[in-house]
Amino acid sequence: MISKHIINDPKTLVEESIQGLCYSNPHLRWVPEEKVVVCADVESIAQKQVTLIAGGGSGHEPGYAGYVGHGMLAGAVCGHVFASPSASQITSVIDRVQSPHGTLVVVMNYTGDCLNFGLAVERAKARGVKVEMLIIGDDISVGRSSKVGRRGMVATVLAIKAAGALASQGASLAEVRQTAEYVNHHAATLGVALDHCHVPEGSKTERLPDNEIELGMGIHNEPGCLKAKTLSAKDLVDKMIGLLVDQNDRERSFLRLQQDKATPIALVVNNLGGISNLEMNLMVKEVVEALNKHPNLDIQRLYAGEFLTSLNMPGVSITILVSHGESGERFMSLLDEPAQVAYWPYSSKSALLSRDTMIPSKSRPTDQKQPLVTRDTDPEVSKKLESAIRAAAEAVISAEPEITRCDTVLGDGDCGTALKAAARAILLTMSELPLQSASQTIIKIGEIIENSIGGTSSAIYCIYLNALGASLAEYGSTSRVSWSKAASRALISLQSYTAARIGDRTLMDVLIPFVETLSQEGDIRSAVDAARQGCEATHGMRARMGRSSYLAEEEVRNANLPDAGALGLAALLRGIEYGVTH
Repeated sequence: MISKHIINDPKTLVEESIQGLCYSNPHLRWVPEEKVVVCADVESIAQKQVTLIAGGGSGHEPGYAGYVGHGMLAGAVCGHVFASPSASQITSVIDRVQSPHGTLVVVMNYTGDCLNFGLAVERAKARGVKVEMLIIGDDISVGRSSKVGRRGMVATVLAIKAAGALASQGASLAEVRQTAEYVNHHAATLGVALDHCHVPEGSKTERLPDNEIELGMGIHNEPGCLKAKTLSAKDLVDKMIGLLVDQNDRERSFLRLQQDKATPIALVVNNLGGISNLEMNLMVKEVVEALNKHPNLDIQRLYAGEFLTSLNMPGVSITILVSHGESGERFMSLLDEPAQVAYWPYSSKSALLSRDTMIPSKSRPTDQKQPLVTRDTDPEVSKKLESAIRAAAEAVISAEPEITRCDTVLGDGDCGTALKAAARAILLTMSELPLQSASQTIIKIGEIIENSIGGTSSAIYCIYLNALGASLAEYGSTSRVSWSKAASRALISLQSYTAARIGDRTLMDVLIPFVETLSQEGDIRSAVDAARQGCEATHGMRARMGRSSYLAEEEVRNANLPDAGALGLAALLRGIEYGVTH
């Protein structure tokens, strides 16, 4: 698969990206010839406190230039995408931010970074610079038997945050290093990828099969520890948390949990680069609820967002850092200290004070009686009404694949699944419909649709159904004439809210001819046939309303597909006809 990227030239991507970061963050300064980012007032900072440095290959933004600023890093060095910076680059940033109080270099555990940063640190020491280096590894997908050790991931950011906060308070180099070392002994991270990421200067990338995910895939596409079939968010999180907190797995058990009482933890749910906010928030919800089930875990800090990415990798990582004794409490408090950087959260989600995040719905007073349903339909009409509703819902469900196909090509792909969800919701609540009243049944169906789906189609259906129900209450529902008159009035009401008409390539190309034919001829078969013809007419029709109106006319014409909304309504009306006539 060839991926698309917004770039000028792969060779200048890193430099240009960092220029953009510095434009939007005036506290940063970029040294282009050395590919180094430093605080604008780094000289002043260095005179007052221990300074911190981090870096590595680019592509993991916001790590690490995004953490340069007061309270975290004094400087960061940026290599090419997924490539360690050279020792000379690293030496330059040490020279720029070195402090008489000492400098701590924090590096993720990757061979290239360890060697190049190590070389630069040794060179600096040989020149008399007071500098030390610490390597962080927290990825449990690499087990204890590995000679290389755990790969560095999000815990590195936690180490920088806590150590940077302590340094700004005037602590010694030894104390700052000890705080960062706390992470190596008390943190564990596990990620999951739905697919590989793609390097901009690479031509192609491998893909995971559509029904497969990989637990522990590295942030450079390195192999993980386990491949599995796709899982629901809940099942996926349960599996990941199980691996992270398992106390009996000799290979991957890196967290020491107290058995007699709850262990305080800091939690990070990290977007690896390609997951939507909608899905991220779902993952946060599932992670919190999964951890709340463990009586020996107590979430004291929660951070969610992008902390350490892998370009555009669609994946999420979970980091747990446990707190033991006074050292742990001190560490937690350091995470709360303010940091003037581009990407650390400005508000700490400290201590989940309440696990109940929902406001309960207002309950109906017990002495308030439910309105009685007045029969306005004879039993035969009620029977036909039930049959028509059931057949219409089943027809929509059967048509969903074709509706989705059409909407995927010329829309946003959700029309079929939305209609199917509404149809299923109606079938599930058939026993609750007040079928002795046609008008109230129609209005109730509108409520079900509104509560099960959203969007434009939902609003159109609900407006029409509410107007139809109100009209039936006035005209009655025991004759074809009353149904035809009610349908016509409901159409007039709907048209006062939308400008869509026949020829605009919408579901109105189906609804209008159906209602007009029903009104003129009083025959549902003829009306449904007119609706079918209206749907067929949308093949290749220029769209004037809806999502496809943003597409080029030639694109719509060449696709030669009906409008998805029109196709869905046509299927629904065919179902109604079947239910009424059989």
